[in-house]
Amino acid sequence: MLGPVYPKTTLVGVRSENGLGSTIERTIMKRPILLVCLFLGACGSTLLHGQTEYQVLVNNRGANAIYQYDIDGNYLGEFIAANSGGLSGPEDVLFHPDGSVLVTGFNNSVIKRYDGLTGDFIGDFSTGYLLDTPSKMSIGPDSLIYVTQWGSTQRKVVRFDLDGAFVDEFTSVDAPNGLGHFWDAEGRFYISLFADGGAGTVHRFAADGSDLGVFIDSSILQGPTGLWQDANGDIYVQDWTVGRVLRYDQDGQFLGNWITGLTNPEGMAELPNGDLLMGDWGEDAVHRFDADGNHLGHFTSGNGLIDPNGVRVRELAASGVAEGRKVEAELRIVLNIGPGPFELLIEQPISADAVVLLIDAAGRVVETFPVSTTKAVPFRMPVKPKKKVVPGRYHVLVRDPDAVLRGAVTITE
Repeated sequence: MLGPVYPKTTLVGVRSENGLGSTIERTIMKRPILLVCLFLGACGSTLLHGQTEYQVLVNNRGANAIYQYDIDGNYLGEFIAANSGGLSGPEDVLFHPDGSVLVTGFNNSVIKRYDGLTGDFIGDFSTGYLLDTPSKMSIGPDSLIYVTQWGSTQRKVVRFDLDGAFVDEFTSVDAPNGLGHFWDAEGRFYISLFADGGAGTVHRFAADGSDLGVFIDSSILQGPTGLWQDANGDIYVQDWTVGRVLRYDQDGQFLGNWITGLTNPEGMAELPNGDLLMGDWGEDAVHRFDADGNHLGHFTSGNGLIDPNGVRVRELAASGVAEGRKVEAELRIVLNIGPGPFELLIEQPISADAVVLLIDAAGRVVETFPVSTTKAVPFRMPVKPKKKVVPGRYHVLVRDPDAVLRGAVTITE
């Protein structure tokens, strides 16, 4: 909704030209503040999906390429061409908030950056630290990019800022052969450690990277890859070695096999209707399951797809070519922890084309809506009725042609 005019407000902004950034504080006199309410709740899938186009990207690890598909699994060709920019052994795709696409390669020492519309190589993204066999990536609660490593000497999870500059080694101890990871509502970091494929574990770290020890041991789990948590707190682990998805409660107690009959699963993404996609090395295919874990067949196979170890889904309406440097500023959000609604205080002029984006840790746009509204607009999560919003940290961006405003919210029960 549109809010009142405040006589004096303060905007703390960051403008970064070299990835290091500098903080400036200025006072704005008698500037109107646009209040936008974000309502987070359940809704039917017909609200936006019928007017939105989605793209599915799948790693073709064996061919050093990224394939693209429509939401029905129809093959649309290479999105990132084989060996483009020297890409070798693609491990993960991350959608950067600026619209570009980041990719790690098992045999690369830097993160690669590609155009978000064409897939053309832009250049090396990460600087200040040579990665040793990099694997999976996420954007963390601190708006930094986390990268796992499989190196012989470098085995910690490392962090880069959104300009690609090295920040630090996050984990206090090695996280060898790290793969899937997530943060819980308390900010703790969970990561699959594949080990040798027979004694893998899920490890847990505090929000500051200090070691909290083994969370799930190898008494049942053997070769963990993908890892995620549902809205009820249950944790799911893909086991590459035995071809299953295991289910644990939020305390790490084994609840049973959730999915069986796979060969070597790695990589998971959710479609707008709640179906899940999973890569499978052993079958050179991507499986499709409903939200209850029932197998719906192959989403795709063939066309030269080899060892698909990563799957991502994004809304094309929110994608775009990475543009030149924009003014970046902090977005003030009132009561940014809770179930919502949240109010965004937009304290600078923005164009009529500005949009608000909600982004998860994988860089995926969960939802988008225009700011140029004069009434309260529900912030609609693309979920099924009665399905709760997954608690956790989400990034909020307001984007227009000249500025990017960044904030974050923590969604609770």
